[in-house]
This record gives sequence, structure tokens and C-alpha cells, in this order.
Amino acid sequence: MESSEIEEMFDDCGWSTIYEKHQYKFWLTGIAETIQEDVLRAFLDAYSYEDAENQCFDELLYQLRVFKYVYERNDFRIFPRS
Repeated sequence: MESSEIEEMFDDCGWSTIYEKHQYKFWLTGIAETIQEDVLRAFLDAYSYEDAENQCFDELLYQLRVFKYVYERNDFRIFPRS
């Protein structure tokens, strides 16, 4: 996915602060190149961070990878695939 698409997705879900803080690390790790749009959108819709200023990227990446693993191996009715 392109950076503009990912940024728009983060903005739509109210995560613009977190994306601005971690966008470089997001691309550096390569996760932006490998994650599918439906997985990222479901993750952003499912998670909520009350203290975005103190959000650690390693924690975010860990939670995203766990969510991706579970999402791809299970049929979530709450997060339907597009």
C-alpha cells in the first residue's frame, strides 16, 4: 500500500497522531509493504489507545502482528473481510 493510503486509513480511524509519530518506523520495519488493507482496517477499528502520545511503536507492532495472525487464521464475523 502507498503511504497516502495508509495515512488516510489512520486518519479515518482517528489514529492520525499515532501515524504521525511512528510513520517512519512503520515503513522501516516493512510492515507497510506486507500488510493487507482489510487486516489493517480491521486492526485500526478494533483497537483504541487512550494515551496516543505515550504509545510505544514496539507495542503497536506486536499487537498488530498478533491481530494479523489471528485475523488471517480465523473467520471473524465481527470483522468481515472485504
